[in-house]
Amino acid sequence: MTKKKICVFSLSERDEAFSHKDMEGAKSWLASKDEEPFYFAKISPKNGLPSGSIVLFSFDAQIFGQAIVKEDVKEVPFEEQEIRRKMGKTVYKHFMILNGSSIEIFPYSPTKKEITEKLDIRFGQVLRYLNQEQYQEILRMANMQ
Repeated sequence: MTKKKICVFSLSERDEAFSHKDMEGAKSWLASKDEEPFYFAKISPKNGLPSGSIVLFSFDAQIFGQAIVKEDVKEVPFEEQEIRRKMGKTVYKHFMILNGSSIEIFPYSPTKKEITEKLDIRFGQVLRYLNQEQYQEILRMANMQ
């Protein structure tokens, strides 16, 4: 059995699949994500995110919501990648499916700076894995506990 993981994924307004410019847009994007594929362009979780894993979403250096992974990370078929490449669009190499009923928007969006100061953890540009204690503290900071 594969161990469930917890990670923070940072969204970018430059990503064609996301393309929102403000926090309200990011929140509405996640709230309406349902069970559509969530694509990764350049970086995808190296060790996968098995079903049941938790993904926290960040935009503009604030963690604003979370969802549970329904289907593990999979490769986008080569044919689809080639079509996008020929059209001059972003080529997505991996995707995952979120459990639509698990999507939550936090009442408060703690900043990565606040989290770093409190938990002494550093965030990468796109992906950061967390342990259970760090996750629980972020939930407290987001007023989810």
